[in-house]
Amino acid sequence: MAASVAAELANDKEVEVETVRGGLGEFSVFIDGEKIIDTNRFWYPTPAKVVAKTRARLAEQRS
Repeated sequence: MAASVAAELANDKEVEVETVRGGLGEFSVFIDGEKIIDTNRFWYPTPAKVVAKTRARLAEQRS
């Protein structure tokens, strides 16, 4: 999932994407050091929801 989310977000030229290996089953998204998505091995959102939430947060910061 991380690879598909990173690839989708990397299409935005204003976004710098960095992937970091996490713990077993971990998937988190940080924007400027703030965790906006926190998952565990029992719950994962869809990649589309992760991208949408990330883009929404980025849009808030830009305005």
